[in-house]
Amino acid sequence: MADEPALKHNSPWLFGILGIPNGLSNAIIVILMPYVLRKQGVSVDRIAEIVALASIPNVWYFLYSPVVDLGLRRRTWILLSASTAGLCSALAILLIPVSLPAVTVTLFTAAALGSVISSANGALLTFLQPSVRGRASGWYQAGNLGGGTVGGGLAIWLADRVSLPLLAVASIVLIVLPATAALLIEERPAPRRALLPLFADLFRDLGEVLRSRRAWLGLVFFLSPVSSAAVSNLISGLGPDYHAPANEVMWISGIGGGLLSALGSFVGGFVCDRMNRMIAYAFAGGLSAVFAVYLAFAPSTVWTYGLGYSGYAIAAGFGYAVFTALVLEVLGQRRHAAGTAYSLFVASGNLPILYMTWLDGVGYGHGAVKGLMTVDAVANGAGALVLLAIARYTQRYWKQTEPEIVTVPRA
Repeated sequence: MADEPALKHNSPWLFGILGIPNGLSNAIIVILMPYVLRKQGVSVDRIAEIVALASIPNVWYFLYSPVVDLGLRRRTWILLSASTAGLCSALAILLIPVSLPAVTVTLFTAAALGSVISSANGALLTFLQPSVRGRASGWYQAGNLGGGTVGGGLAIWLADRVSLPLLAVASIVLIVLPATAALLIEERPAPRRALLPLFADLFRDLGEVLRSRRAWLGLVFFLSPVSSAAVSNLISGLGPDYHAPANEVMWISGIGGGLLSALGSFVGGFVCDRMNRMIAYAFAGGLSAVFAVYLAFAPSTVWTYGLGYSGYAIAAGFGYAVFTALVLEVLGQRRHAAGTAYSLFVASGNLPILYMTWLDGVGYGHGAVKGLMTVDAVANGAGALVLLAIARYTQRYWKQTEPEIVTVPRA
């Protein structure tokens, strides 16, 4: 059950704005900070260590995500987590000349706080009508991927033109400003309840999710290498393999790639509301495999780099939107554990990004860029065929059993 004003007012496009703070929070860590640290004379291996440690919360943030299901409204959590993540990001920038261990700790804290934005948004997405969750997923990932990448590029542009204190202030503004869109969210306040019954209902609701066949079938998809888009984590370092100048690398792997990923997310969200999402998931993997094959075997030119990664970026955005839509379909309506369960599945979906990034690197070590792209193409292509077979076999048992949400007047 949901109140009528929330259903009518919380349009799918609103989640395009609410996805930006999470994307920007990550972009500060993985896009801006490596650039600024390198300018300050920090070695590449030390930068890699800092970024890797700071990114750990993206895998295990589901352990503390239950906070968004307790007490405060989810829109309040978005505002709080964006504000505190922005402050920690700014502090990390200011600490660069002072102490690298302190930079690592504050970036880690920023990532931990920023990940709560994802949990809160996931809970709000589950409250939408099933018929529009695909579009909302597309909008959300467009903001997360496109907004994060473009915002990270803007932050790098500023880093060449302003002092560290001004860059710190700008990072706060970039993260917090889009988060204020949460004020437009219509959400009924949670009733005041004792803490023990609240936790009991949360774990009962979560247990119901984890006992369902949908959850375990969904994990087969989420833990597979399909649509992990691991090449996106490495593409900026592959410019020399395709004889691509620095400016082309910046535009193709940065702002251009982010905008194309956003386009792919829009298309993926549209498709998810019109076809079986498991089949769409497999299709996304096949699409990634096609462009990875092109990048592997086409001539090593700037044209191949630009065209191949442009297609791969669109496929990545498409896959991210389908992933979110499938997570929402697995969850259905959750009264007590929406944010917790959403975070658990998203964290599982982050694991393939890590292991595929490593495997792609192993492929590069054995066969340079052709080896890297071949590993990625085989993982996505073969995985897509397996998931397609699973989807075809199980779709007869996976009927849309969740009814459209019944609206009731606000009490």
